[in-house]
Amino acid sequence: MMLRNTRESWGGVAKSLHWSAAALVFAMLGLGLTMVHGDLGAGAKFEAYQLHKSTGFLVLAAMLVRSLWRIANPPPAPLAGTRPWERRLARALHRGFYVLIAAMIASGWLMVSASPLPLPAHLPGGFVVPNLTGPNALLEARTKFIHEVVSKLLIAAIGLHVAAALKHHFADKDTVLLRMLPFHHDDKPG
Repeated sequence: MMLRNTRESWGGVAKSLHWSAAALVFAMLGLGLTMVHGDLGAGAKFEAYQLHKSTGFLVLAAMLVRSLWRIANPPPAPLAGTRPWERRLARALHRGFYVLIAAMIASGWLMVSASPLPLPAHLPGGFVVPNLTGPNALLEARTKFIHEVVSKLLIAAIGLHVAAALKHHFADKDTVLLRMLPFHHDDKPG
């Protein structure tokens, strides 16, 4: 498998970054929903929040690496026959993912920082992520609202992304989905 993207296909690094980021985002969303709506005891809830915060910074790191890799390795050309509106929608959706994920991370970090119990995130290696502000009830409430709204928008964007991939695979019968699958090595144009 090639490491770098070509005009026809995604390289191994881009595929790995895509699926790793997707797994982290799914984990974050699942953990977030469990924290808020699950029947957790106090100890389990505290641990879930700590894991959620720490994983959020892993998502941030993954998205930064993914952004840099994408700048250095332009994506493959759209398949022949892709309609202009599909190209525009795909581009907008991909950009939207970056904006939504950045908004999730920023709002989560600010919400934790503004909490009356401002417990910082702890990362592997003993690194402590500092809070951005001191306790502030109004800021905490606003960033909590933003975090909740953006999580719903992110879930909707993921649903649209998956639906588009399945449409390409089953209705259009093209290779858009196959080109991003980790173990698919067909480098021929679509």
